[in-house]
Amino acid sequence: MSNTIPEMKPMASFLSTFHYPSDGHKRDLRVDFIRGFVMLVLIVVHINMTSYYNYIAWERFGVVTGAEGFVLLSGLILGLLSRLRMEHDGFGSTVNKQFNRAFLLYRTSIVVILSVLVVNLFVDASAVMTFTTSDGATTYKLYPDLSLFAQYHDKIIAKFVMLRYGPHQFQILGLYVVLLLFSPFILWLLSKQRVGLVLALSWMIYFGNNGFHVRPTGAQFEYAFPILTWQILFVHGLVIGYYRNEIWNFFHSKKGAVVFAFSFIMFLVFLFFTYNNPLDKIPDYLRLHYIDPDTFRSIYNNYFPKNTLGIGRLMNDFVMLIVSYALLSYLWQPIYKIFGWFFIPIGQASLYVFILHVYACIVIANIAWFGGENILVNTLGHTAVFIFMWFMVKYKVGFNFIPR
Repeated sequence: MSNTIPEMKPMASFLSTFHYPSDGHKRDLRVDFIRGFVMLVLIVVHINMTSYYNYIAWERFGVVTGAEGFVLLSGLILGLLSRLRMEHDGFGSTVNKQFNRAFLLYRTSIVVILSVLVVNLFVDASAVMTFTTSDGATTYKLYPDLSLFAQYHDKIIAKFVMLRYGPHQFQILGLYVVLLLFSPFILWLLSKQRVGLVLALSWMIYFGNNGFHVRPTGAQFEYAFPILTWQILFVHGLVIGYYRNEIWNFFHSKKGAVVFAFSFIMFLVFLFFTYNNPLDKIPDYLRLHYIDPDTFRSIYNNYFPKNTLGIGRLMNDFVMLIVSYALLSYLWQPIYKIFGWFFIPIGQASLYVFILHVYACIVIANIAWFGGENILVNTLGHTAVFIFMWFMVKYKVGFNFIPR
């Protein structure tokens, strides 16, 4: 592949009035839209109460979660922007900006982690300072016992610095910080047209860590997002973003049409599979019953685990990206008119929203109305958070000091 960015081929002529505009925007609003939707899913899952939104967020569009979308899209956007920057500003300037960004996010992580301790002095912040397993059997403390600070202050401070404490709703940002630090090496290889080597190394590390689950950083986030495993989403996202135009042009060729057809079929297969999930929190009328529950659990546990990114889940992540991007490309106008006003601003300020949602989790957990059995009240709670986030973004509250 050439380092010169090629022009994107025009879309097929059908449904032309609905197409995404080819020259109307500098940034790709389709990616912003998808990222905004991912943020909605993350908020629903992290604010622990059952509402009607959970019937969308609980792997209803495939065996995928917001966390995978966050990492994949973060890599994609970085690859897309980095190639443009490298072409105009050079490799050195691009790398410098990435390191600055990584350290900014690291500082932000420390501030958020410590601010939760301060908040806990005034209101109960246990919703983000502990983690309870899905069956409710075990609760883990994510922060130290500060009564021991005088005795073990050096160890406690070291663990804060190494991101070994912090809200579980915020952990994935630590993963992104570390991956961002390694991204210049990947970009350098891509600039030398060594994409095959990049992908080969990524898959070797992924399979090499399968079954071992090594945590090289020792950070808390690696319990949920082992970096040697989750790097595969970030690296592939970076490659996809870097070669976005070439990939687009491939899918507008005869071979690409065949690959897209296969991807769409696989998307439907994964959709069929996930709708057979026997999760009892999902109403019976929203589930299929063609796959025996024991068979489903066996397939799910072997090929679709989240923390270790099963191979089936990875495939679903990639076909989901292909299909959703194509859908937005060819049906952009009606989708944009109905949903764009919300998802695009949220997607463009996703880091800002991600930071604020930690405090939203605390607020909602301290309002007695929410978190009970009344699904309608819980739905109003989630909706209130969405509206709050949208207004905060619209009026750029704190944009001068909260990263976006």
